[in-house]
Amino acid sequence: MAKRKRNQRAKPTHNLCLASQIKDAVAKDSTESKLRAELQSLKSKYKHALDQIKLAEEAKKKAESLADIKVKKFTQKRRNKKKPSATAILVCSDWHSEERIVPEDCRNMNEFNLEIADQRIKTLVDKASMLIEHESHLANIDRIVVAALGDFITGHIHDDCIERTQLAPLAAARWAGERLNGVIDRMQEIAPVLVVTATGNHGRTTRKPRVSTENDHSYEQNLYLTMASAERRPGVTWKVGRGYHNIVDLDGFILRAHHGHSLSGGGGIGGLSSPANRAISKWNVAQKADLDIFGHFHQFLHIPYRFVCNGSLCGHNAFADRIRAEFQPASQSLVILDHEHNRVTKVLPVFVQ
Repeated sequence: MAKRKRNQRAKPTHNLCLASQIKDAVAKDSTESKLRAELQSLKSKYKHALDQIKLAEEAKKKAESLADIKVKKFTQKRRNKKKPSATAILVCSDWHSEERIVPEDCRNMNEFNLEIADQRIKTLVDKASMLIEHESHLANIDRIVVAALGDFITGHIHDDCIERTQLAPLAAARWAGERLNGVIDRMQEIAPVLVVTATGNHGRTTRKPRVSTENDHSYEQNLYLTMASAERRPGVTWKVGRGYHNIVDLDGFILRAHHGHSLSGGGGIGGLSSPANRAISKWNVAQKADLDIFGHFHQFLHIPYRFVCNGSLCGHNAFADRIRAEFQPASQSLVILDHEHNRVTKVLPVFVQ
């Protein structure tokens, strides 16, 4: 009995020894695992260091091989600070100054009346002045052409025109003339001004358009001639068109200005570009022009080396909506002509709406 009791008391001591051995073994394994991880990390860093040393040695060898090569230094030539001469062409047409456009007639896309027209003209000269000032950093703007290309008034050529106009034709022509004079005044503050004119199809005294006597029945032609004869401002000259085309020689660059109403509509796949290009090609057979500028179609369109079609001041109206014309916000156009290359370098719509 005494021996059995002694064996029973010895068991707890044996268990404690076994637990201690297990604990020591776990600690040893953990330590060995950490050491193996550190060793692997050191091997990786060592390998990376060897690779870097190898790359550095290769770079050194390349540098030593290039040591005897002489490098030619290039010096940038000093540019001529003289800027090229340029002409800015501000195209003004299709103001339809006295026409009243109510939003309900054109799906609320536009509104126009005398007050809005006045504000848009002010916006036009402000923006045009800023754009010309910007271009003056690249070229000397030696001249500004104000291309007055007709339809400054809507007139009374149709019954609905009579119902939608706020002034009679003569009063409307005077109103538009005063604003056109204001445009010329602002442009004259920047550079000498050449006013180039063409009559439109709306400002006529007859119900049906004429051909050979078109200008004889034009309120706008009368306005141009009156303004030109009364011109006293230094640096402002006029070239009033006598026929449908007004041909202007701008230091060797031939400009052909007209209103655009002799061109057929652009309802085909090519739009306006196809009939305009056909007409210009035929006109160029007898007399070559470098650029045609016109309005009439109330849309801004530029085909390089061919033509610039001007937008309108009045903007989208019931007629444009009825014929499914493309909507464009009210705008006029600015053309920059570089005389050094005898080329148009920039054509910009001047948005006023």
